[in-house]
Amino acid sequence: MGVSDSEILTAFQRNMNEGGKLLFQRYYKPLVLFSGSMLDDCSFPEDIVQEVFYQFIKNNAYRQLTPEALSTYLFRSVKNACLNRIRDQKEFAQAELLKYDAIEEEATTVSLELIEAIRQAIERLPRKTRMVVMSIVVEGKKYKETAEELGVSVNTVKTLLSGGLKQLRQQFPDSLLLFFILERNNF
Repeated sequence: MGVSDSEILTAFQRNMNEGGKLLFQRYYKPLVLFSGSMLDDCSFPEDIVQEVFYQFIKNNAYRQLTPEALSTYLFRSVKNACLNRIRDQKEFAQAELLKYDAIEEEATTVSLELIEAIRQAIERLPRKTRMVVMSIVVEGKKYKETAEELGVSVNTVKTLLSGGLKQLRQQFPDSLLLFFILERNNF
C-alpha cells in the first residue's frame, strides 16, 4: 500500500528529508505524467515537477496544507507551471517573429533607400553613359542591341558602360549586387 498524504505531511514536520522522500515516492511519477500530458517537449515535465517540489519545501507549504488539500495543491501547482511554460514559449516565438519582421522591414527600407540613391547617381551620369547603363544593367539588353539603339559602336558601349560602372562603384562598393536589386525591383 502507498503512503498517505497525512503521512507525508507528518513526516515533513518531523524531518525534512524523510518528508521529501515520501513526497517524491507518492507524487513524482503521477505529476510528471500529468505535466507531460500538457507539454509538447518531453524534457520539461520533470523540470517542472522538481521546481514544484522545491517551491513546496522552500515555502514551507507542507505546514499550511491539510492532508485533503495536498494532492490538489500539487496538481494545481504543476498545471500552473505548465501553463506558464507554454505562455513563455509562445511569447518567445512571437518575439522571434517580431524580431525577424523588424529585420526584414529594415532590409526593405535600406534597399529602397539604396535603390533611390543609385537612381539619383545614375541620373547624374553623362547622358550617353546613363543611357548605356540603363540599357544594359537595368533593362538587361545586349551590347549590340544597345549600340544599335544609340547609334554607336559596340566598343563605345563597352567604354561608356565601364566608365559609368566605375563612377557608381566609387559611391556604391557593392554596385553589382545593388544593380541586381534594381533589376528585380523594376528600376
